[in-house]
Amino acid sequence: MKNNPKEAYLSLEKHFEKIADVERAIELLNWDRAVMMPATGAEARSEQLATLTSIKQDLLTSDTVSELIFEAESKKGELTQWQQANLREIKKYHTQAKVVPGDLLKRLTYMAAKCETLWETAKKDNDFSIVANELEEVRKLTIEKTNAISSNANKPYDVMLDQYNSGCVYDDIEPIFSELERWLPSFLDDILVKQKETVELPDNFPINRQKKLARYLAGVMGYSGRIDESSHPFSVGRIGDVRITNRYNDREFILYSTLCILHEAGHGLYDMQLPKEWRRQPVGGAFDISMAIHESQSMIWEMQIGHMIEFWEFITPKAVEILKLDKNSDVYNPKNLCAISNKVTRGHIRVDADEVTYPLHIIIRTKLEKAMIENNLSAHDLPEAWKSEAKNILGIEPPNDSLGCLQDVHWYGGCFGYFPAYLLGAMNAAQIFHKMSDDLDNIGDYIRNGEFIYIKDWLREKIHKFGCLYQPKELIYKATGGCLEINIYKNHLKNRYLT
Repeated sequence: MKNNPKEAYLSLEKHFEKIADVERAIELLNWDRAVMMPATGAEARSEQLATLTSIKQDLLTSDTVSELIFEAESKKGELTQWQQANLREIKKYHTQAKVVPGDLLKRLTYMAAKCETLWETAKKDNDFSIVANELEEVRKLTIEKTNAISSNANKPYDVMLDQYNSGCVYDDIEPIFSELERWLPSFLDDILVKQKETVELPDNFPINRQKKLARYLAGVMGYSGRIDESSHPFSVGRIGDVRITNRYNDREFILYSTLCILHEAGHGLYDMQLPKEWRRQPVGGAFDISMAIHESQSMIWEMQIGHMIEFWEFITPKAVEILKLDKNSDVYNPKNLCAISNKVTRGHIRVDADEVTYPLHIIIRTKLEKAMIENNLSAHDLPEAWKSEAKNILGIEPPNDSLGCLQDVHWYGGCFGYFPAYLLGAMNAAQIFHKMSDDLDNIGDYIRNGEFIYIKDWLREKIHKFGCLYQPKELIYKATGGCLEINIYKNHLKNRYLT
């Protein structure tokens, strides 16, 4: 093949437009499976996903792609900054895909889709045995995949971390996680002694009204995509077709629908504000660069803004109106609802956890998934290992597996190495919001008045519009003026919960 470097690069762009279209189709099939698909469709959907994944793999691993990358790199100095970054991401995708056998990837995709569907039944029935064999198969296939990718067989977990956070290795995050594991238990004890009582929610809250409140709040944030319902909330899509799901509980509307919609709409806003001209290229993605960055964008809204008194001063009157609450009740005032949102307690469920115990939940999962990927823990032994780690780290032991190892979907869907992104995301969120507060002098007033456009625009200019142009650490440095700093996170927690 003979092309000049620029023509070779442009040919790569056209090729990766096809790959992007297949990826979006896979996303939509997964969205449909979680939101609308009847249970009887599980087998066919697993086959469909496996086939599309195989097609994507063939496109990624084409020898033509290798030749085009070689030619484009020979004079990449003639490419723009965005094109060079796109070439970097294209090469990474191609290089990793090339070493993973297509049959292995197809088997893993099929088994993960099947396992995730079984997980829903296992969780509902509180019966880990329903999905144990399938999870073990997913675990083994994942290890095969890491061995194929890794040139260092001693650190397979780093391969999984890099899948979700470009450049992340365990040796970098271990000191941070260890420090938080040492510091948080005594900090938690101090909070539990000092925190004030709240007037708890007494009423039932019809889900149809909660959905209306969630749509209102997402709209005020600036989110304009689909909102559906699923057992485990998630977001998918890029500019023009972004979709999120929410969860609801008719006995509660703060931790479930309100904070959850802040979280998922935060993800959705990121995807909506990515660079439109690069939407069908790797450099135009957000999940592609770092889930720790993506999670930070959801946690800015959920954990930073959603726990502020100014937010509850804004949303309480609307909640009273839409949910038809008693506005004269001692319960439904901003101060009490804010206090409920900030209540700290040792609980079993990660997605219901407060800011203080949340990192401990992530540390538990990081230890367990690292052990599974390094072949030191089988899926069959996971329930007991989970109980042991929860008791040691969180101070409570789950009474059943639905409150333990069945509560999260990630491993059952083949996502090993994702969990650390949640804690790194929470830390990034604290640092980004700290800088945003310096830049926006009246941020409390903006939140109190529901003028979220200033926050949305700031995030677009500092984070969203760059896609994958920069690597994660560089992007955080450019946005905040410094590297990720654990003391900013710790000071945020101290100021909110003890000051």
